[in-house]
Amino acid sequence: MGGILNLFSRLSNNDNLVSKVVFIHGRPYVFQRRLGSGGFGAVYAARSSHGMPVAVKVIHLTGLPPDRAQNLVQVYLNEVQNLERLRQESPYIVMELGGETLSTLIQRLRGMTRGQGPSIDPMMIKEFWNQMVNIVGTLHANRIVHMDLKPDNLILFGSTLKIADLGISKKSDALGQARMGTPFFSAPEIMEDTPGFQRSYGPKADIWSLGAILYFMVYGVRPKYHPFAADPPFGLPRFPDPALNDVLRRTLVRNPHARADIQTIRNHPFSR
Repeated sequence: MGGILNLFSRLSNNDNLVSKVVFIHGRPYVFQRRLGSGGFGAVYAARSSHGMPVAVKVIHLTGLPPDRAQNLVQVYLNEVQNLERLRQESPYIVMELGGETLSTLIQRLRGMTRGQGPSIDPMMIKEFWNQMVNIVGTLHANRIVHMDLKPDNLILFGSTLKIADLGISKKSDALGQARMGTPFFSAPEIMEDTPGFQRSYGPKADIWSLGAILYFMVYGVRPKYHPFAADPPFGLPRFPDPALNDVLRRTLVRNPHARADIQTIRNHPFSR
C-alpha cells in the first residue's frame, strides 16, 4: 500500500520533476508523472526503490514572503499530523495512489447524459453518500473538522471513496480565518466573514459540505448560500426520492445551529 509523502521544495512552479530521482528521508523515489498542480505546489505519481506506487506532494516556497512560507509549511504539517491521527481509524482514510476524483467522474458521466437528469445512477449516489457519511463520522470522532470537503478531495479506488487534503482541517473547537475553503462546497460560516464576530468552526461545517456534494451528484452544480439552497436549480425538476430531498433540507442550512449533526445524518432513512 502506497502513501502520501510531503516534500517541501525551493523549486519554481515551472520546474518538472518527471523522470528524476528525489531522496526523501534518505530513500530514493522515481517521479513518473504529474497528477495535478495548484498555486502552492504539485502532486506527482512516483515509485519507491521497492516498486511501491506513491503520490508525492511537492510544495513550492520560492518567492513567498517568510511569514507566508511559514504558514504554508504549517498547513502541510497539520495535514500530516491529522493523517497520523486517523491512520488506524478507517480503511477510507488512506492516501495511496488512486484513480479519478469524484468530481471527474461526475463531469464525465454528466457529459454522457448531456446534462439531463442526475449526473450518476441513484444507487451509486446512495452508495457514495454512505461512504462520505462514514468518512465524516470518523473525522468528527477524532475531533477534526475538514472544512474543505468537495468532490475534488474524494478519490475513487474502484467503487470506494477515500479522502484527501487535510491541510486546512482544524480541531473541532478551533478558530480560523474566513474564505479558507471552496465556495459553496465549504460552509457559509467558513466562506463569509462577519465584521465584529470571532470566527469559530464546528463539526457542522462538514455537514454542509456533505449536502453540497450530494447536491452536486444529483444536479451537477453547486448549491448557493441562500435560504432555499436545497431546492433544485432553476428549470430542473426536484429529485424523485423524498428521503434524499429531506437530507438536502437538513444539511444545506445557512445557520449551523439549525443544521443537522453527523449522528442525525447517520440515522436518517437515506443513510440506511
